[in-house]
Amino acid sequence: MPSTRHQDLFEIHSDDMQEGSHNSADGHTRVTVAAHRLAVDFTEKANLPVRFRTSSSSAKSRKLKEDSEVEMRFKANVKSWTQLIETMLAKISNRQAWRFIDLSPEIGPMVQKLTDCKDFCDFVDYLILRRDKEKCSADELGGLALLSMAFQRGIEKRIRLP
Repeated sequence: MPSTRHQDLFEIHSDDMQEGSHNSADGHTRVTVAAHRLAVDFTEKANLPVRFRTSSSSAKSRKLKEDSEVEMRFKANVKSWTQLIETMLAKISNRQAWRFIDLSPEIGPMVQKLTDCKDFCDFVDYLILRRDKEKCSADELGGLALLSMAFQRGIEKRIRLP
Protein backbone atom coordinates (compact mmCIF):
# COMPACT_ATOMS: atom_id res chain seq x y z
CA MET A 1 0.00 0.00 0.00
CA PRO A 2 1.41 3.41 -0.93
CA SER A 3 2.57 5.63 1.88
CA THR A 4 0.58 8.67 0.75
CA ARG A 5 -1.92 9.26 3.50
CA HIS A 6 -5.44 10.24 2.55
CA GLN A 7 -5.52 13.32 4.75
CA ASP A 8 -2.14 14.53 3.42
CA LEU A 9 -3.56 14.94 -0.08
CA PHE A 10 -6.03 17.55 1.05
CA GLU A 11 -3.77 19.79 3.10
CA ILE A 12 -1.63 22.63 1.85
CA HIS A 13 2.02 21.74 2.44
CA SER A 14 4.42 24.38 3.64
CA ASP A 15 7.37 21.99 4.00
CA ASP A 16 8.54 22.72 0.49
CA MET A 17 9.16 26.44 0.42
CA GLN A 18 12.44 25.92 -1.40
CA GLU A 19 13.74 26.53 -4.89
CA GLY A 20 11.05 25.63 -7.38
CA SER A 21 8.23 26.27 -4.95
CA HIS A 22 5.07 27.55 -6.55
CA ASN A 23 5.04 30.59 -4.26
CA SER A 24 8.25 32.17 -5.54
CA ALA A 25 8.86 34.14 -8.71
CA ASP A 26 11.05 31.31 -10.00
CA GLY A 27 8.33 28.84 -9.07
CA HIS A 28 5.77 30.82 -11.06
CA THR A 29 8.08 30.74 -14.07
CA ARG A 30 8.61 27.02 -13.59
CA VAL A 31 4.84 26.44 -13.46
CA THR A 32 4.35 28.51 -16.63
CA VAL A 33 7.10 26.68 -18.51
CA ALA A 34 5.80 23.29 -17.37
CA ALA A 35 2.21 24.16 -18.34
CA HIS A 36 3.33 25.19 -21.84
CA ARG A 37 5.48 22.05 -22.17
CA LEU A 38 2.61 19.78 -21.15
CA ALA A 39 0.18 21.61 -23.42
CA VAL A 40 2.52 21.13 -26.37
CA ASP A 41 3.38 17.52 -25.48
CA PHE A 42 -0.24 16.44 -25.05
CA THR A 43 -1.80 18.35 -27.96
CA GLU A 44 -2.10 16.91 -31.44
CA LYS A 45 0.17 18.69 -33.91
CA ALA A 46 -2.78 19.92 -35.99
CA ASN A 47 -4.22 21.66 -32.91
CA LEU A 48 -1.01 23.50 -31.99
CA PRO A 49 -0.45 27.14 -32.87
CA VAL A 50 1.90 27.51 -35.83
CA ARG A 51 4.79 28.73 -33.64
CA PHE A 52 4.93 25.31 -31.92
CA ARG A 53 5.00 23.27 -35.12
CA THR A 54 7.92 22.48 -37.31
CA SER A 55 7.77 24.80 -40.27
CA SER A 56 6.02 23.59 -43.35
CA SER A 57 4.61 25.18 -46.45
CA SER A 58 1.03 24.50 -45.33
CA ALA A 59 1.61 26.33 -42.04
CA LYS A 60 2.48 29.53 -43.88
CA SER A 61 -0.77 29.43 -45.83
CA ARG A 62 -3.02 29.21 -42.76
CA LYS A 63 -5.47 32.04 -42.32
CA LEU A 64 -5.02 34.34 -39.36
CA LYS A 65 -8.57 33.64 -38.14
CA GLU A 66 -7.95 29.88 -37.98
CA ASP A 67 -4.71 30.43 -36.14
CA SER A 68 -6.49 32.74 -33.68
CA GLU A 69 -9.03 30.01 -32.88
CA VAL A 70 -6.21 27.50 -32.45
CA GLU A 71 -4.37 30.02 -30.31
CA MET A 72 -7.41 30.57 -28.06
CA ARG A 73 -7.86 26.82 -27.57
CA PHE A 74 -4.15 26.43 -26.86
CA LYS A 75 -4.22 29.24 -24.26
CA ALA A 76 -7.20 27.56 -22.57
CA ASN A 77 -5.23 24.30 -22.57
CA VAL A 78 -2.21 26.01 -20.98
CA LYS A 79 -4.50 27.55 -18.34
CA SER A 80 -5.92 24.11 -17.57
CA TRP A 81 -2.43 22.64 -17.15
CA THR A 82 -1.42 25.60 -14.96
CA GLN A 83 -4.39 24.97 -12.67
CA LEU A 84 -3.57 21.25 -12.50
CA ILE A 85 0.05 22.00 -11.59
CA GLU A 86 -0.84 24.61 -8.98
CA THR A 87 -3.38 22.28 -7.38
CA MET A 88 -0.87 19.44 -7.29
CA LEU A 89 1.80 21.68 -5.75
CA ALA A 90 -0.69 22.75 -3.09
CA LYS A 91 -1.80 19.21 -2.26
CA ILE A 92 1.41 17.17 -2.18
CA SER A 93 5.09 17.82 -1.55
CA ASN A 94 6.76 19.95 -4.20
CA ARG A 95 9.50 17.39 -4.82
CA GLN A 96 7.01 14.65 -5.54
CA ALA A 97 4.70 16.93 -7.54
CA TRP A 98 7.56 18.04 -9.80
CA ARG A 99 8.57 14.41 -10.38
CA PHE A 100 5.00 13.77 -11.52
CA ILE A 101 4.81 16.94 -13.64
CA ASP A 102 8.25 16.42 -15.21
CA LEU A 103 7.52 12.72 -15.80
CA SER A 104 10.68 11.79 -13.92
CA PRO A 105 9.72 9.09 -11.41
CA GLU A 106 11.98 8.03 -8.60
CA ILE A 107 12.65 4.35 -9.22
CA GLY A 108 14.49 2.39 -6.56
CA PRO A 109 17.01 -0.34 -7.40
CA MET A 110 14.67 -3.10 -6.21
CA VAL A 111 11.77 -2.08 -8.46
CA GLN A 112 10.99 -5.02 -10.74
CA LYS A 113 7.45 -4.16 -11.79
CA LEU A 114 5.29 -1.08 -12.10
CA THR A 115 3.42 -1.58 -8.84
CA ASP A 116 6.72 -1.79 -6.93
CA CYS A 117 7.37 1.86 -7.80
CA LYS A 118 6.27 4.06 -4.90
CA ASP A 119 5.97 7.14 -7.13
CA PHE A 120 3.60 5.32 -9.48
CA CYS A 121 1.40 4.10 -6.61
CA ASP A 122 1.40 7.58 -5.05
CA PHE A 123 0.44 9.15 -8.40
CA VAL A 124 -2.45 6.74 -8.85
CA ASP A 125 -3.59 7.42 -5.26
CA TYR A 126 -3.46 11.16 -5.93
CA LEU A 127 -5.47 10.79 -9.14
CA ILE A 128 -8.12 8.61 -7.48
CA LEU A 129 -8.48 10.86 -4.47
CA ARG A 130 -8.75 14.02 -6.60
CA ARG A 131 -11.37 12.30 -8.75
CA ASP A 132 -13.42 10.67 -6.00
CA LYS A 133 -13.04 12.88 -2.93
CA GLU A 134 -12.74 16.41 -4.25
CA LYS A 135 -14.61 15.85 -7.51
CA CYS A 136 -12.00 17.69 -9.58
CA SER A 137 -12.91 19.25 -12.91
CA ALA A 138 -13.08 17.22 -16.10
CA ASP A 139 -10.08 19.15 -17.43
CA GLU A 140 -7.99 18.30 -14.37
CA LEU A 141 -9.04 14.66 -14.45
CA GLY A 142 -8.20 14.43 -18.15
CA GLY A 143 -4.80 16.02 -17.53
CA LEU A 144 -4.10 13.69 -14.62
CA ALA A 145 -5.06 10.69 -16.77
CA LEU A 146 -2.69 11.83 -19.55
CA LEU A 147 0.12 12.39 -17.05
CA SER A 148 -0.55 9.04 -15.42
CA MET A 149 -0.27 7.17 -18.71
CA ALA A 150 2.96 8.95 -19.66
CA PHE A 151 4.35 8.42 -16.14
CA GLN A 152 3.51 4.71 -16.36
CA ARG A 153 5.14 4.35 -19.80
CA GLY A 154 8.29 6.07 -18.54
CA ILE A 155 8.54 3.75 -15.55
CA GLU A 156 7.92 0.66 -17.65
CA LYS A 157 10.56 1.74 -20.16
CA ARG A 158 13.16 2.29 -17.43
CA ILE A 159 12.35 -1.00 -15.68
CA ARG A 160 12.76 -2.98 -18.92
CA LEU A 161 16.18 -1.53 -19.71
CA PRO A 162 19.02 -3.99 -19.08
